[in-house]
Amino acid sequence: MKKYLAVILLLACALCAQAQVKVASLHPLLSEMARVVGGESVEVVDLFPENVELHEFSPQPAAVAAASGASFVMACGKGVEPYLDGLRATCRVVELGADVPDVQLPDGRGCDPHWWNSPANMQRAAATLMLELQKVDPAHAAAYRGRYRIYAATMDKLDREARLTFSRIPAESRVLVTEHAAMCHFCAQYGFKAIPVYGIAKEAQGDPASMAGMLAQLRGSKVRCIFREWTESPRPLEGLAAQIGAEIRPLVLDGICPDLKGYAAIFRANVQNITEGLAPQAKQ
Repeated sequence: MKKYLAVILLLACALCAQAQVKVASLHPLLSEMARVVGGESVEVVDLFPENVELHEFSPQPAAVAAASGASFVMACGKGVEPYLDGLRATCRVVELGADVPDVQLPDGRGCDPHWWNSPANMQRAAATLMLELQKVDPAHAAAYRGRYRIYAATMDKLDREARLTFSRIPAESRVLVTEHAAMCHFCAQYGFKAIPVYGIAKEAQGDPASMAGMLAQLRGSKVRCIFREWTESPRPLEGLAAQIGAEIRPLVLDGICPDLKGYAAIFRANVQNITEGLAPQAKQ
């Protein structure tokens, strides 16, 4: 009998040791971050479905049910998810972008919510995530701290790579024209002037008067390249680009791209396309 009790106790201890903290995620980049910082101690449930636009997504009952039992739901915050108040009725929500400093939109009418386009901001968000995991699972606090440092080192490396690459772009050419207002955090970190053609969401379209003003601004800035959302057709920008003799290149603006897996791949692809579009040697 004692032998069986000993076996049962060993199995119980093993199950306890393997128990994971469950967290849910409203963005693929947050899911990746949680898997790195959380490691084997964390189970990550992705609530964001494939092939859905960021600004069109709202969690359905099935997604809310999938988050059941999660210690918390990770959100981007800063207004990216307008449905969060409703979600808070059933889940504890942690906005990982809450401690990221705001960056104003070029027109001064609010702030750019796309904070993930800066590795420094991703590092800040990862620190917030680490603290939240330590709160709900203090037994693994040291492990979370160690994994956070690994994640932070990756972000530092991406930042150094970008600064070295962007040294090829002279100051007068650091004008980043994007389809919608999603790169203000990026521009603030790397010394670019942000000019969004449309509003925050790609669905926003400009009226004829504002588009005429945009055309004049782009001509005055001698813009040579306009950057569209990676997953979208360049057609909406073709007329504008043709009028100023600019080319069109893709960027991942919302942090979601089926062709590129993970933050490092997305960020490096953006850095490469920006440099090839704006650096003088890319035109030779």
